[in-house]
Amino acid sequence: MKIPADGLWAIEDHARRGYPDEVCGVLVGQKAAAVEVEAVIPVANRERELPRVRYQIAPEDLLRIQRESREKRQDIVGFYHTHPDHPARPSETDRRIAAEGLSDGVVHMVVSVDGAGRTQPSAWVFRDATQTFQEEPLAVVGRRREQEEDGCRSRS
Repeated sequence: MKIPADGLWAIEDHARRGYPDEVCGVLVGQKAAAVEVEAVIPVANRERELPRVRYQIAPEDLLRIQRESREKRQDIVGFYHTHPDHPARPSETDRRIAAEGLSDGVVHMVVSVDGAGRTQPSAWVFRDATQTFQEEPLAVVGRRREQEEDGCRSRS
């Protein structure tokens, strides 16, 4: 899976701001031989009972994002959520929920975050045939725009 540096930074920033609760969002882009994320869309975690260990994306948020993506000729290519103070790998709850839905081939980014703001991203693809997640290589593309602007300023 390829993700722009700005997109990964946005996810990690969302994770830090939402800590100690889980945060979540949608990955939008192109489905090709490898998934290419073009936009990261944070959404509110609608889980009310256990937001520190669960997340829920509201159907109306998904419908809105799907509609907006189609207008831009993009697809929902995956989802992200955080695991505060836990490893960056899918939990048994993540596997069970993916198995209940239409998740075959869908990318799930899981980002661990701790109280010091340290993050660790990972990417996984759910496979219906085995009812398991397979780790997906995560390639960060480019540099954050802020880094590029800082580089330009420092040369002048």
